[in-house]
Amino acid sequence: MGVLLLIEFEASKSNKRYEERDAILAKIEVFQAHLELLKRTNVLNDAFPIWHDGEFGTINNFQLGQLPKILVRNPGP
Repeated sequence: MGVLLLIEFEASKSNKRYEERDAILAKIEVFQAHLELLKRTNVLNDAFPIWHDGEFGTINNFQLGQLPKILVRNPGP
């Protein structure tokens, strides 16, 4: 009877090791996916949004350039 208990105890320790390993591997997979997302993130897109406003390009809502027939908006007082 004692040998069977020892075998069951060793088997449960082995199962716990596999469960710990699987949990660690799952965490690594999540962290790697997050890392890939961060690699594609560009903080300049948040700091300096580049877009357009009609015929003009804008950076941080500031108009780039001007056209002879279109007046430049002056956001000042």
